[in-house]
Amino acid sequence: MIDKLRIQNTLQKAQQLSEIYNCKLNLGFSGGKDSIVLKYFADLYDIDYVANFNNTQIEQNPHQIQFIKSNYPEVKIIHPDKEKSFFVLMKKHGLPSIFRRWCCEHLKHSNNKLTEYRINIMGVRGEESNNRMKRGAVSVFGNSKRAAKTYEKLKATFANTDSQIQCESGKDKVNIYPIFDLTENEIWDIIKSEKLVVPDAYKNKRRLGCAFCPFESFGRSLETIKDCPNLTKQWLKILSDREFQETKQKNIVGKTNGTGLFYLYITQSLLTTDRTNSALKYLNQKDLYGKTGLEKFEDYINNVLSN
Repeated sequence: MIDKLRIQNTLQKAQQLSEIYNCKLNLGFSGGKDSIVLKYFADLYDIDYVANFNNTQIEQNPHQIQFIKSNYPEVKIIHPDKEKSFFVLMKKHGLPSIFRRWCCEHLKHSNNKLTEYRINIMGVRGEESNNRMKRGAVSVFGNSKRAAKTYEKLKATFANTDSQIQCESGKDKVNIYPIFDLTENEIWDIIKSEKLVVPDAYKNKRRLGCAFCPFESFGRSLETIKDCPNLTKQWLKILSDREFQETKQKNIVGKTNGTGLFYLYITQSLLTTDRTNSALKYLNQKDLYGKTGLEKFEDYINNVLSN
């Protein structure tokens, strides 16, 4: 059963905390189902916030910005500076991975255009992963000792619906997750009962997010190639660049080309040496018809991009 009182209490405490910190309350709006439900509750309980959409430029739904402008025009679209765009950053940092999520850090968590917002409410749910469940409904970032002290104080405060915010203002960044306890089924129940508008892309996808996310499955990445041909071309252009290969992926230069490197990435074969070698063997090995795995993958991409 949905605990609306806890959601209301969490939102109101987040607003109080933003007042203590003397800053505006930021609602991180992605245009996905969770942030839409979060915004619904924030409006329902008359929370004073500013909604911002971080344009990563690599959204799985190519119509995401237009969807937000048409259905949630009050949300501010925050575009990255050219030197902070995803592909510029990838040339600098190399391919992202589940262990090196520089993309989230630079494009979402550390956007210099959102530094004025030190208190943020976000549509993060514990059900989404074990790591998220362990982190709990509040996160604090900043000086390690001060942040740890602030975190312990806020964690206890947000866990107890009767307690009041008593926290000194500071420089820490605090992320609060009001719908943390909701399940996916409850999210959809709210969307249906309140007739909330969500992207049409949900008709074919269970989740939306960044194209070719390190956490995306191989099968889902194959679908993303179909859905995002222009982004696919940009990825292949970067990965086929000799300078990029020699500086960021030098350990496998000469063993495959840019398309092969793309295959290694979306199959998560770059996580260990054994997985990389096994995938390279598949890419170079011919089947009964004389085609290598690389040639078959290139055929798939060419067929998709030519349609």
